[in-house]
Amino acid sequence: MRDESSDYLSFEELFNLVERFDESIQSGRAQFFDVHEFVELIDFYLDHEDDEKALVALKHAENIYPGSIEIKYKWAEYYHFTGDNEKALELIHEVEKIEKFNADLLYVKGEVLFELGRLNAAVECFDKAVSADTDDNIELLHRISTYFLENEEINLALKYLLISYNKEKNNLAVLFDMGYCFERLNELDKSVKYYNEYLDINPFSAPAWYNLGIVHTKLGEFDKAIECYDFCIAVDPQYSSAFHNKGNTLASLEKYTDALKVFNELAELESENPRVFALIGECYEKLEQFDKALEAYNKSIVIDPDFAEGYYGIGVVLAARKKYDLSLNFIRRAITLNPEEYDFWLGLGRVYFETNDLENSLKAYREATSLNPDLPDAYLSLAEVLLYEERFTEVEQLIDGLGNKFDSNVSIKIINAAALYLSHRPKEALDILKDAKSIDPSSIDDFINLVNPDADKEFIENINKL
Repeated sequence: MRDESSDYLSFEELFNLVERFDESIQSGRAQFFDVHEFVELIDFYLDHEDDEKALVALKHAENIYPGSIEIKYKWAEYYHFTGDNEKALELIHEVEKIEKFNADLLYVKGEVLFELGRLNAAVECFDKAVSADTDDNIELLHRISTYFLENEEINLALKYLLISYNKEKNNLAVLFDMGYCFERLNELDKSVKYYNEYLDINPFSAPAWYNLGIVHTKLGEFDKAIECYDFCIAVDPQYSSAFHNKGNTLASLEKYTDALKVFNELAELESENPRVFALIGECYEKLEQFDKALEAYNKSIVIDPDFAEGYYGIGVVLAARKKYDLSLNFIRRAITLNPEEYDFWLGLGRVYFETNDLENSLKAYREATSLNPDLPDAYLSLAEVLLYEERFTEVEQLIDGLGNKFDSNVSIKIINAAALYLSHRPKEALDILKDAKSIDPSSIDDFINLVNPDADKEFIENINKL
């Protein structure tokens, strides 16, 4: 434990100390080191994750200073570092008899208790450490919050960050972590607030602009998100993640030409990243510039012959060109490389449907539903194939089995209503259509286009009354 009056060694002094200790061990010639020098040595080795040399230093220190409370404390830190927290706690209890209100000791005890699964006792120790810290304890508070962040205890991290913030509102590390914590807790407006406070002080932080862009994206504020990514790139033109996010945001807004410009800039930064070329290929695909799309997807698999997304992209483009046999080969290759990818099975089902191989189409869609039962697309596609095959009872069973999972999905309701109507159950179909219309009035047109009930004048009149 460091004496309050002791000064930290300069880098040069510490380097010389470590060099002198290493030389004494290698040569076997004894040299004198006082307790505080051993403490510095042990801290150095633990900080550099060299537990073997830390152990050597501890043993030498204990031989020379067998009654030193500082060395006993360093043994506790060593056991904590190497995962023997029960032994660490035992030694801490011994040290506490003399140094009961030492902030450093209480902090380490908090970590030990946390890792022993004693969360409440750990928090109590950390609180005592804060109370015992007679200096400005912003650093200790931030150390505690960082520890909880690293262990995914976001609410507890925020507790100590808020205490820090109330003591010092302009602390950049605290503001940054508060922005992050509130984002994790989905309190996005608060996250924006603290990131903006950070940027008011330090507008040249690329990570802060980047994180703020992510928060604006989650809020659906896409123009603000893109502006943040632009600031991030302006501050650090090598910040590739900002290019990724900006391009993806533009693509999600269907601004594929703009997205292409961003991804092409990114390709200059990450010329050996196959994913970048797959993103370029997807943009060209959406713009129906299929030759350029194929060129980009081919580039991705030249870079990485096992890059599944590249093969899938080629398969999708070939399907768009109605080259279904070739398309199936590439999509199957993608699935061989990554059999757990939901979108691949969904795409395979679509191509099988286009070739009228309905049983294989159903198998592919069922596999997709098993891989991700929380997405509606595969269920919808499955229901569409069953409806196409006039397997109306199976459509009803499928949708009933979903319960309320996709209750707001209008397309599933329309398929359900179509199956009911085509199986001569118009009243039940009307009930479903009424529900669908309340969500999206235009869905009635989708139903009419699907089943073409124009000859059924009574049913059309009832639809118009909905």
